[in-house]
Amino acid sequence: MLSRDAEACFWVGRYVERAEATARMADVHFHSTLENHRQLPDGQHNWMPLLQISGAAEQFAADHQTCSDRDALYFFAFDERHRNSILSCWRQARENARAIREHLASEMWESLNISYLQIREWDVERVMALPHVFFRQVKDASHLFQGILNRTMLMGETRDWLDAGRFLERAQQTARLLDVRFHDLIVPLTSSGGETLLNRIGSQNSQPSVHTDNDTHAWIAVLKSVSAFEMYRKTHQDGIKPALVVDFLLLNPYFPASVRHGITRTEGCIRRISGRPGEEFSNEADRLLGRLKSDLSFMRAEEILAEGLHEFLQRVQEKCLRIGAAINDQYLSY
Repeated sequence: MLSRDAEACFWVGRYVERAEATARMADVHFHSTLENHRQLPDGQHNWMPLLQISGAAEQFAADHQTCSDRDALYFFAFDERHRNSILSCWRQARENARAIREHLASEMWESLNISYLQIREWDVERVMALPHVFFRQVKDASHLFQGILNRTMLMGETRDWLDAGRFLERAQQTARLLDVRFHDLIVPLTSSGGETLLNRIGSQNSQPSVHTDNDTHAWIAVLKSVSAFEMYRKTHQDGIKPALVVDFLLLNPYFPASVRHGITRTEGCIRRISGRPGEEFSNEADRLLGRLKSDLSFMRAEEILAEGLHEFLQRVQEKCLRIGAAINDQYLSY
């Protein structure tokens, strides 16, 4: 496969998964704030944790003097200056798919195209009125595309590139989602009165935090962020415990959205593409994937919590970024 075609396949998988993750983050953050009565004094939602952990705080602050619900929802859903907004991700997935239509099943292209046009029918005012409906539509569009992929694509190099993109992105986004929700658990709310948006970002970063292990509703929201609540309860019948939630979302080898599962699936795809399915690594991408997979395979949740969950999640996200760069350097540069 030509490098440019492989790159397009890789990024189709990543952008569809990223759009779904953005919808999940915004949806669960919006509704868990309402359920737990954690709005700011002015009645708005506290979007600071989501902006900080998603790495978009400075870009948002450059364009907005306040952090209203309307501004935040527009930024995450429709702002095409924000390359990770839902509409931007879906547009980029569609454009990459257009370039490789001969490699894809026609149903995959139709799914992407129709979903893109449906997302464009929404505007921020309609999302303000029906946020859950909109975010559910985005998640359903992602699931439809991935279901068609699983049903129609041959098990070959095109499928491996699509899967490598979506599983690497899923691993990174699960770590990010968990980091966002954990940040919500430990960072106190602050008043917005008299402060600029940049000052509020800085003040929240500098405030001491208290980890509320017993906040059961918040940990349930963590699980719901990745549709893991029901499978968690089937696996662990003794209630919601932070260590078990961390173990399930980071280290469980069987749950499709866990970080360990995503990295394992990505490694399998890249090994098949490289033609070296054995234990020896043949390039930097193989080495980084194998090392992260090994770390996740032999680590315990208690060790992660003792070390610091936020710090561990930050390192996982950084390693995923390095893996993506190594894959690009080895296979996709042209």
